[in-house]
Amino acid sequence: MSPLRFGAADFIANRPLLCGLSNGHADLARLTYESQATLVDSFERGRYDAALVPSIEYLRGAGRFLLPGPALVGRSAPGGIVLVSQKPLEEVQRIAVGECCRTPVAVLRIVLAEQQHVFPDLMVEKRLNEDDWRDRYDAALITGVAALREAVAPGTEGLTRFNVTEMWKSLTKTPLVHSVWVTDEEPRLEEIRTALASLSAYGLERLASLAEEIAVSLSMDAMAAYDYLTRSWSYELGAAEMDGLRELSDFARKYDLVRTSRFAVIPAV
Repeated sequence: MSPLRFGAADFIANRPLLCGLSNGHADLARLTYESQATLVDSFERGRYDAALVPSIEYLRGAGRFLLPGPALVGRSAPGGIVLVSQKPLEEVQRIAVGECCRTPVAVLRIVLAEQQHVFPDLMVEKRLNEDDWRDRYDAALITGVAALREAVAPGTEGLTRFNVTEMWKSLTKTPLVHSVWVTDEEPRLEEIRTALASLSAYGLERLASLAEEIAVSLSMDAMAAYDYLTRSWSYELGAAEMDGLRELSDFARKYDLVRTSRFAVIPAV
């Protein structure tokens, strides 16, 4: 058998699921980092045996099989998805979003429609985290490193922060599943599942050291990085998370974000 080929986006929240491939478990698979803008297309072209894709992309059809076990799941602590607004939510008309925010954008659309009855324009800004958005937009959706920095920064006068993950939990009473592992390789399902489980276990055992590495790379406090990994995220696709994925599917269909419902789950073995 040739080595497994895994693809994923290089987000710091993903690192507990992936760090084993560069720290002692490189024999399990070869990992390629790719932007979310091209990851699904590369997977569908056969570049990867399995990919960690946004959950909304799985619901849109990416991958024949959804793999149980390791996944990226949002918790309600600050730092996961942050909406920063200059206006009350019911008055927001234009929101800047990043080009790699596939699941967060879908969730934002849903919670604003359901809870505030507003349907603002969501405009992709490639330099969202570098430019000042306030002259052109009413609000901005902040994720990734920018959301982590936003969570630990002092408040800015005239701006209000909204925890989108908490808004989702308030709406659905379920976890928010950000990313899931998918595959088309039915003959190698068990091999892929075993490799992913080993990698996840390796990363979760080393969250403290991983947080220190992240803190050094971002010039921030190690405890803040550790809180981000442990309080803003969890890493298991269990029964409650599957309920959350079904809720996302149902609401996404309601707002024409996906066309059909699909749940081809491989049972745990």
